[in-house]
Formats: sequence, structure tokens, C-alpha cells
Amino acid sequence: MKFICLLVFLIFISVSLYSQSSPGIYIQLLGIAQDGGYPHAGCMKSCCTAAWNNDSLKRYVVSLALVDSVNNQWWLFEATPDIKYQLEDFHETTNGKFNYLPNGIFLTHAHIGHYTGLMQLGREVMSTKEVPVYVLPRFKTYLETNGPWSQMVTLKNIVLHQLKADSVFSLTDEIKIETFAVPHRDEYSETAGFK
Repeated sequence: MKFICLLVFLIFISVSLYSQSSPGIYIQLLGIAQDGGYPHAGCMKSCCTAAWNNDSLKRYVVSLALVDSVNNQWWLFEATPDIKYQLEDFHETTNGKFNYLPNGIFLTHAHIGHYTGLMQLGREVMSTKEVPVYVLPRFKTYLETNGPWSQMVTLKNIVLHQLKADSVFSLTDEIKIETFAVPHRDEYSETAGFK
């Protein structure tokens, strides 16, 4: 049986933006690969071999920035294992126009490619102050009750904001986020989609 490595764009995140009514609001892709990035650790199949030998073929784990250039704000969707590179890439590609850290981070679920980058915000690395993190209820409880995430909550490196599925809230006057539940493997948390 032939195995194929796939690059997967996060299908359960979509951002609906209308450039005519909201100029200056856009998304920027920061990664397109599955949880382990591309190439995957330990993969020596032909699908990954080329990427091991050619840095230009490597891809970060799926993530995106929602950018409001008029109000000089941005939000990160997913805190991936590649977050340090993704934050730096965003900073460089936007010529430092925005704060280095986002105005908030939206997390879909508790699989390694979607939240483990939060560790870079902890006391051992950036020791951030009160970065808003948006999650559904089970995910909030998971982060509050399991280390090292619970320490980050206690030290207020991050501040958790509980979202409700099937609801809409406003980030700004121009940006509204709809949260909905997505069927997925939900071992540690439910899975959120955002529109």
C-alpha cells in the first residue's frame, strides 16, 4: 500500500470578509500543513524526502492571521508548534506595522498542531502578559486543569475567554466571529469552527 503525505488546509476555519464593506481587513496564511508540519518527523517516504532536502518545500502547521489594518489589530487562529516562526514571519511581512503579539488567539481544539505553541508564551520564553485566548468550554477547562497550560493561566500569561457554540460576537465594529461546533476526534476538548 502506498502512503501519501498530505498538506491539509484547516477546513474548519473560514473567515468571511467583504473587501467592499470592510477595506483593510484581510487574512494572511501562516501555515498550511497538518499537525506535524511538512515534512513530518520520521517520514522518509518520497513525499517527504524532497522537503527534507530542500528548505523551500517545507511548510508550517496550519494557521492564519485575521488582520484589521485600519485599526492596527490582528488575531491569530491556532497556536501551532511553529508559532515562533509564524509570529516572526507575520512581523516581517507586515514590516512591523502591528504589535508582535496578536490581539487574541483563537484555538479550534486540543490536538498538538493547534494549541501547543502556547508554550512559547509562558515564563520560559516570552512570559507574555494577559494574551486573550478564545476557546470552547471543554477546552477552557482542559487548559485550566492541565499543566503547563494551567500555570500559564495562573501566571496570567494567557487569559481564557470561553466561547459558546452557535453564537456570534464582535471583535470590532467591522469584524464579527461566528463560533460553531465541528465533529472531530474530541479526546481532550470539543472542536470549534470559526466563520
